Amino acid sequence: MFSASKRRDSMQVIDGVIFIPGVGFNSNIYIVGKNEIGIIDTGASASYVSHVLDAMKQFNLDPQKVKKLILTHIHPDHTGGIGGFIQAFNPRIYMHTDDAIAFTQKFADRMELLIGGEAIPIDQFTFQVIHTPGHSPGGICLYDPEKKILFSGDTIFSHGNVGRTDLHGGNSRLLIESIEKLLRLDIEYLCPGHMNAVKNGNDHVRESYNFAKMVF
Repeated sequence: MFSASKRRDSMQVIDGVIFIPGVGFNSNIYIVGKNEIGIIDTGASASYVSHVLDAMKQFNLDPQKVKKLILTHIHPDHTGGIGGFIQAFNPRIYMHTDDAIAFTQKFADRMELLIGGEAIPIDQFTFQVIHTPGHSPGGICLYDPEKKILFSGDTIFSHGNVGRTDLHGGNSRLLIESIEKLLRLDIEYLCPGHMNAVKNGNDHVRESYNFAKMVF
């Protein structure tokens, strides 16, 4: 398990992946790559830019190499910092079209709309985009089959937890179907939108599936 303390220190999951744990309501943030850098989610406010810059300094990363910001879904704990991240890094923004309506006009010149099935290259990684509705209509997961790493947003979390489905656009049946997609993957490292990043990802996906089948 990749744990962290109070402000919750940033840490390396694998070479090229830095985990910035969320505090309270805020989502986790992940920094991916070195020569080209992508950021996954923003936390709830622009204040998280300073956390990202601190982590980049800690791991000797150049902020000018940030090229892509990938948002796993629309909820404000994952996207609320978007303005600050644009100001700090000037990235292209990747988001599923079903969740992107709030941003497509305001940030139209930098949006890359996804439907699922795309491949997003970032430095040594190539992420498959998996559409995983249920928590939100446009939820996505990012999977690199070579590195066996999954960024699961709020579809699933570690230790058998799953995203809630009682928010606007949530759907319990779709969430179960989305988790079934993840069961087909070979996952060593699970990097969720909340809670800790963990090893033995397949076990955590199976726990989440069993829990979802029990409660929904």
